[in-house]
Amino acid sequence: MGWVRSVRGVVLAMAGWGGFGQMAAAQDWFTAEACTTGEIRVWREVLPEAEEVRFAAIAAEVPNSLGRFWKITAPGGQVSWLWGTYHVPERSILDLPEALLAALEAADVVALEFNPQPQDRAALIRSYDQAWMWAPPDAEPDYREDFPPAVLTQIGERIATFGWDPSYMALMSDAGLFSLLLSDPCSDFSASFMPGQDYFIAQTGWLAGARVDGLQQPWAFGEELTAPHRSEAARAATLLYGLYLGPESALPGARETSFALYLQGRIGVMDAWSNAWPEQVLGEARGRRVVELAEGYLLVERNAIWMDRIRTLVDQGDAVIAVGASHLPGDLGLVSMIRDAGYQVERVVLPGEMG
Repeated sequence: MGWVRSVRGVVLAMAGWGGFGQMAAAQDWFTAEACTTGEIRVWREVLPEAEEVRFAAIAAEVPNSLGRFWKITAPGGQVSWLWGTYHVPERSILDLPEALLAALEAADVVALEFNPQPQDRAALIRSYDQAWMWAPPDAEPDYREDFPPAVLTQIGERIATFGWDPSYMALMSDAGLFSLLLSDPCSDFSASFMPGQDYFIAQTGWLAGARVDGLQQPWAFGEELTAPHRSEAARAATLLYGLYLGPESALPGARETSFALYLQGRIGVMDAWSNAWPEQVLGEARGRRVVELAEGYLLVERNAIWMDRIRTLVDQGDAVIAVGASHLPGDLGLVSMIRDAGYQVERVVLPGEMG
């Protein structure tokens, strides 16, 4: 889930769908200055102590909610590693711990969520196929009528950032629109020269001699999320990520607090903090339902889809598997799934993390 975990605040009044023609510069609040990280700590202005305590209590009920780095031992003794990533190019996030660097140095393979290295020309061409991003020609545009007007505006502004006309929203599938919302708006200022943590990990392993692989092919995401039985999940995911594009995302201390929680290994607290926001904006019942639908595919279902590939990798050993940190905790998180598949999974406590 990546950068979305860095957001908290209150909704500000914004123009509705009809305001696209007069909107200000796209995502005007994600300035280079606002995206420059200050002191990495929990800022009480955005996460009061009482709220942190409440979210920590929620996280305490979630298995494996603490920790970014896990050692996997196969029944035959082969050792591999599981790392929870944060999908941003931030200095503190790219300062990889020595234990992970040692694993990457010795790895035979580094596997990300998606395989970034096509094996042949056919795979390369297929990875560029974006037909799934567009609604069928005979589809009736609904303009996401169930989205709050402010969220529609925020999504339109995000599309404008990429040089797209916001009116394209009426022509796009939910999966296609959602795919445009996956990148961190603050990465706009550094993506041309610095990768997010996932690709930085892949580069580090590759430079040390490892093969780069993935748990899925890059086209699988579009194929899966456009399947008719996932239409509710695609719509919920688009709404969920649209909620995190508002000016509250750029409040001083929001990103720094999220980075601090991540570096402390408190993934469950990050998730609880993030999931409280949709309930505030949409109301408790609808907000909870949106998170449930979106994460049912983005986290739970994808974890299950990945397991066959994970078994192959950890049976061979010397693999580093790097996926978004929110994939790790929970009864249906990867740590539990890998354990349930018959492997020993132990947390590696890193410097600066909570024990």
